[in-house]
Amino acid sequence: MLIDSLIKKSFSYDSRLLKKNELFFDFVSSQKKKNPFIDEILKKKPYKIITEHPFKKKNKFILKKKVKIFYNYLVKKKYSKLPENLVAVTGTNGKTSVANFYYQLLTLNKIPCASIGTLGFFYNKKFKKSNLTTPDNLKILNFLKFIKQHNINNAILEASSHGLVQGRLENLKFKNAIFTNFSQDHLDYHKSMKSYLSAKLILFKKYLTKNSNIICDDNIAKLLSKNQISNKNFNLLLQSKKKLPFKLISHNAKSFQTTLKINFNNNIHVVNVNLIGDIQIKNLYQSMIAAFQNGLKFNLILKSLTKIKPINGRLNIFKNHTKIVCLDYAHTPDGLEKAIMTLKSHFKKNINIVFGCGGDRDSQKRKKMGKIAAKYCKNIILTDDNPRNENPNKIISQIYNGSKKGILIRNRKIAIKKGINLTKPNEILLVAGKGHENYQIIKNKKIFFSDAKEIKNNL
Repeated sequence: MLIDSLIKKSFSYDSRLLKKNELFFDFVSSQKKKNPFIDEILKKKPYKIITEHPFKKKNKFILKKKVKIFYNYLVKKKYSKLPENLVAVTGTNGKTSVANFYYQLLTLNKIPCASIGTLGFFYNKKFKKSNLTTPDNLKILNFLKFIKQHNINNAILEASSHGLVQGRLENLKFKNAIFTNFSQDHLDYHKSMKSYLSAKLILFKKYLTKNSNIICDDNIAKLLSKNQISNKNFNLLLQSKKKLPFKLISHNAKSFQTTLKINFNNNIHVVNVNLIGDIQIKNLYQSMIAAFQNGLKFNLILKSLTKIKPINGRLNIFKNHTKIVCLDYAHTPDGLEKAIMTLKSHFKKNINIVFGCGGDRDSQKRKKMGKIAAKYCKNIILTDDNPRNENPNKIISQIYNGSKKGILIRNRKIAIKKGINLTKPNEILLVAGKGHENYQIIKNKKIFFSDAKEIKNNL
C-alpha cells in the first residue's frame, strides 16, 4: 500500500523546483551527514522526503539505506508504460539534425513520433521548450509517459555527454543508437578527450537493449571496437558496408540543394534535397537508416526526402539579390571547418566570417578555431558569443592568437551588420556559433538576441 501511494505522487529531487505535496528524493544526505537545504525543503511542504539520514520529524521522512536504488525501483513502477521504440543519438556534432530529420521522416508519413533535444520537446507537430540538450531524468520520463498516453510509440533523444555522466537517461533502454562523430568539445567539463569519450560510451555500455542497432561510420565503429563495443554485443550498421538494403552512393552540391544517388536493391534513385553540406547529408542518411530500422519502408523514406526542411540554426541560408549569408551553430573546431568547407563546395565563393567563443567553457578550442578561420576565410570579424562571467577581451584574444588577423567588434549586432556590408557579390558570409539561440548570456544576464533576426534586418 505504501508503494502504491508513493507512485501516485509527482517526484522531485531538485529542491529548487520542488512543489507542494511532491515526493522528494534526498540524494544529498548520507547516514553521516544531512542535506544542508533540508529546512528549506520542508518549508515547501513535500508529501514525504526519502532520505538516508535520520531526522527528527519522522512523519515527514521515509528512511532508506540507498535512496538512489529506491528511486529507480519506484520509477520502474511509476513509468512502466513508455514508448517501445526509443532511439538515442550522441556525438560531438549533428545530434540535433539527426534527431529532427528522424522526427520529420516519421511525421511526414503520419507515424506519431516525438523528439527530445537542444531545440526542445517535439510531438504531433507541437513544441515545448527545453533549456538542456538532454533534460533531467524526471522531465524525460514524464514526457515519455505523456506521449505514450497520447499513443506515440516512437521517440528519439539527444544524449549529451553531460547528460550521460549525470544519469539523465536512467531507466531507459534504446533499440537503436546513433553515434554521429567525435571531436574536441566540452573539455572544460570532461578535462580530457579520454574522459569525454568515456562519457559518450556510457550510452552503449548501459542503455542499449540486447541486439540493439548502432548506426555509425567506419571511424566511429573502430573507436567503439577499441573500447570493447563491437558486433559481438550489438549490430553495428556500418554505412559503407553492404548490410543495409539501401546505400548512399554519392551526393553532389547543387547551389542551394544537394543531389543524392541512392542504391536500393540494385536500383539507382536520384533525388534533390533542400540541404547543403556533407555533414547534413550524413546526418540525414543516419536518420534514414534509423527510420528504416524502425520499420519505415524505403519507398516512403524516398518520397519524403524532397520535403525535409533544414534545421533551425544549422546551415541556414539567407539571401537578397546580391548577397548570401549562412547562419550556423558551429561552435567547435570540427564544426566550424565543416561549415566553411560546405559553403566553399556549394557556392565556390570566398568566405567571410563573424564568430566568437563562449565564456566559461572549453578555452582550448579557441586558438584552433582562430587558425581554421584564418586558413579558409578572407575577412574575419571577431565578436562576443556568450561571454558569461569570463572577460570577453580575453576570449577574443585567445581566438586572435590562432587567427593572427581579424577585425574586433565586441557588439555582435554591429559585427553582423559590418560583416554583411563587407561581403561582396562574389563572397559569402558565415555567421557562426549561436545558430538557433535567441539570447546572449553576459555575466549572469540572459538578454534577447537573435543572429537570424539581425541577418534579416540587414539584408
